[in-house]
Amino acid sequence: MACRIIPSSFECDCGHQAHFGENPIREMEDESRHRKRPIRLIDSADDKHAIEFFRGQATAVICPHIGRCEINGWK
Repeated sequence: MACRIIPSSFECDCGHQAHFGENPIREMEDESRHRKRPIRLIDSADDKHAIEFFRGQATAVICPHIGRCEINGWK
C-alpha cells in the first residue's frame, strides 16, 4: 500500500517517492475541503505520479504503471 512520508512526501507501491514542499500540500488539503470531487497534485518527475486529495486529506497515489494506490498510513 502507498504511504505518506512525514511531512510532505509520498511513496507509491512501485517504489517511486514523490517529494513536495509543505506549503503546496497544506494548500491542496485546504482546497480539497471545499470541493465535491477529489483534486490532484502532479509530481514533476518523468513518470508523473499524482497525489489525490479529498475532504482535506491525501487519499491516493495515482501511478502511471499500477493505477490508483490507496494511501494507508505514515512512514
